[in-house]
Amino acid sequence: MFTGAINLVPGQELRQFDVYRSGEHRTDSGRIIANGGDRIGSIRAVLAAAKPEETQRWRQLEHPVSHKIIQQGVPPFEIRPGDSLVQGNMRYIVQAAPYNVGGIGHWTIYYCNERSDV
Repeated sequence: MFTGAINLVPGQELRQFDVYRSGEHRTDSGRIIANGGDRIGSIRAVLAAAKPEETQRWRQLEHPVSHKIIQQGVPPFEIRPGDSLVQGNMRYIVQAAPYNVGGIGHWTIYYCNERSDV
């Protein structure tokens, strides 16, 4: 998939991320309860720390980011801000709409904030 495209260093291999979307469910009596999120699919991508200038730019827009997740191609399903990308016991909350570099569908970048309290 990434053959010849980029040189990966140890720790930057493709990782499997499960994508969860927070939702609301109703009980039989009609009461709305929040669930931990419905799994909508998975993607394979590279995890990288956000550059300091990216962190500062997104903080000024009131969307703090700590990482970016880079996927080759476009996702097979819609990923929206607020969705969670989970890899192992790490959770990354998508802060902005996925960025399709150049608009040609070769790469998709998700600017995320790492969260351990949710």
